[in-house]
Amino acid sequence: MFKELALKRESCRGYDGRPVPHELLQEILETACLSPSACNSQPWRLLAVEGETAEKLRPMVQAAGLNRFADKVSTFVVICETKASLKEGVSGDRQRFAQMDVGMVTMMLTLAAADQGVSTCILGCFRENKIKELLNIPEDVVVRLVVAMGYAEKEGVRKKVRKPYSETIGYQSW
Repeated sequence: MFKELALKRESCRGYDGRPVPHELLQEILETACLSPSACNSQPWRLLAVEGETAEKLRPMVQAAGLNRFADKVSTFVVICETKASLKEGVSGDRQRFAQMDVGMVTMMLTLAAADQGVSTCILGCFRENKIKELLNIPEDVVVRLVVAMGYAEKEGVRKKVRKPYSETIGYQSW
């Protein structure tokens, strides 16, 4: 059931250091790329970072003393936003479709990982210029997010704390 998967997926901040097998990582990435996007433009590039390159990337996501847990992260996925190719007549300026599409592919990535028993944490604080230099990312491409991936050091899932549904859900009748 999908709700069980949603309850299982959480932001992990304690990893055991085991690497994600490359074949499993490939499967997770391919599943993520099934994500919907405006006009099917798929304005993303998912860059898997493993091994020695992951070790070099690690301090770049620990800027200003943040994300200390990344010391034991074995794999990262750098999510870049590329240019959205929208159909004629679709206004991309007002809606910012590419940013929404990147958000959806990120969620699909984290759910695909959780489905395979791989833990994730979406990171928004990082040194973009250093990551671009390390991974040879073109200057005009935006690094939107970095997803830490690996295996949780503790089993089990924390209880989700959310606002009451009355604050986040409404019903409108016409």
